[in-house]
Amino acid sequence: MSAQPQPPAPIRWPFSGEIITQGKNAYAVGEALGRGTYGAAFACTDQWNNALVLKVLVPHYQTYEQVRVNWQREIASLFSLRHPNITYVYDAFERDKTFHIIVERCGGSISTLFSIADYDGLDWIPPIARCMLQAVAFMHDHGYVHKDIHLRNVFWTYVRDELMTSPNQSVTFKVGDLGVSRFEHETQLEPPTVPWMAAPEVLEPAQFGLVGKPTDIYHAGLVLLAVALGIEPSFTYEEIVRGVPRQMAEQLPSPFGPAIGHALSRHVHTRPATAFEFWRQLAAGGI
Repeated sequence: MSAQPQPPAPIRWPFSGEIITQGKNAYAVGEALGRGTYGAAFACTDQWNNALVLKVLVPHYQTYEQVRVNWQREIASLFSLRHPNITYVYDAFERDKTFHIIVERCGGSISTLFSIADYDGLDWIPPIARCMLQAVAFMHDHGYVHKDIHLRNVFWTYVRDELMTSPNQSVTFKVGDLGVSRFEHETQLEPPTVPWMAAPEVLEPAQFGLVGKPTDIYHAGLVLLAVALGIEPSFTYEEIVRGVPRQMAEQLPSPFGPAIGHALSRHVHTRPATAFEFWRQLAAGGI
């Protein structure tokens, strides 16, 4: 008689106040930041008092080995893509049948900026675009495609001043969540985590082209359109393939409207050829 399959062991999540020791490093776990289908995130600090995030990845309709592959892919991407505008990974390890990644803690996603009093999206486009597109250019130069850039994984963060304790610090912007990033030749037709962020080539590749580096340009255009509007817009399948995002972008003042509209072209071969070309068009007005 064959043995019955055993139910998966319960997950032991980190808890506030716990100290996780890994090699010579020790991480003090703080508050839970969120939990999703594939894991959870917790605030933490290391022995140097760096503000960090502990990401815990768990199986979801996947085997343990499949999760291991995804974890290894994400940390390989993060360790390979060291850039000031890409979230920095400090550590990665397995513990209690779960996979952990320690990354820098940012202030929040750029969508949180929309609630600032007297928010003017046009003022925010240049600094966000310059940082985000530098990250995209660096990824592309190293053969990677992010594939899932959206409002919730482009972050604002303070640049720490080691001399001053005043909260009046400098702000910069970073791209994170590289879990679905792939080398361009490995890209697959996977739905984005934010449905309205789907590029036309994801929906109808036969008509609009293949997923690749131009997909990141399109997603960057959608992020900047949302920044300009100060809201998270929503587009249906029909609106995306009809080009409504581009039409909406083209209503913005120059140079932002033409540049973002160009990035939101439906056909991949008609978009800016590189992230720098996109930035050059945005900067045409002397920003």
